[in-house]
Amino acid sequence: MRFHNEDGQALVEFALVLPILILLLGGIIDFGWIFGNQILANNACRDTARYTAVHYHEITVAGDVNEVAVKTAAQTRIETELPASFTNINVDMTTPIIENINLSLSADIDLLTPILSTILGQTYTIQTNYVMRVE
Repeated sequence: MRFHNEDGQALVEFALVLPILILLLGGIIDFGWIFGNQILANNACRDTARYTAVHYHEITVAGDVNEVAVKTAAQTRIETELPASFTNINVDMTTPIIENINLSLSADIDLLTPILSTILGQTYTIQTNYVMRVE
């Protein structure tokens, strides 16, 4: 029986598996980036909703509670809490109905690797929503 030379077999197998490993690693990196930024957005939205609910009657224009003033205060607070990686930050807030504030946040983040960028686009939109009772 004659033995064949198998010197390059491991290199060929590695070359076949390498693209799959790179795709898997890139997906893990982008998922971690999206997940971490989702947590940041949730915390910023919750903190802002809580701040707005507690200080709702203090945010006034000429003595009257103004929806535009409250929304501007919420937008400013969220923009200061979120890092610069967030773009197109939109805050939507409804006026208190039965003493509740509904605060919605949507923001875009750039993806890190070109792997998910080809599937999802260059940016990914993070959305979150919180409802707090006005005190």
